[in-house]
Amino acid sequence: MDYRLALITQDRGLEKVMRRISNYFGYELTLYENCADFVKDFGGGERGVVVIDGAICSQPRLMDLQIALNEVPAWQVLYLPSTDKKNEIKEAMGLGVFGCLHKPLSEHEVRQMVQSAVGV
Repeated sequence: MDYRLALITQDRGLEKVMRRISNYFGYELTLYENCADFVKDFGGGERGVVVIDGAICSQPRLMDLQIALNEVPAWQVLYLPSTDKKNEIKEAMGLGVFGCLHKPLSEHEVRQMVQSAVGV
């Protein structure tokens, strides 16, 4: 089954890492600067993995994350917290994200997480 990759961020360094990972897996990568556009594009039946950069999420914190999880249930969500606070990670996991990434971002860690999310 073909999967897609999406990235919601304004961080060009994270974009570069995700481009290398998408090339590694041969998946198409779609970039977004906000969660609303992602939800609008992928509310249908496609499957994939989306990395959401917590730095772009709306206030109150994690609202965009919750919308993405509810509106695009066929996608696995990887969350990159905007802070190192354990309560943000715990709350994201409680909402149902597949996993949380940590800064500094390791390409190897992201690749393994994507691989686990698609079940390869």
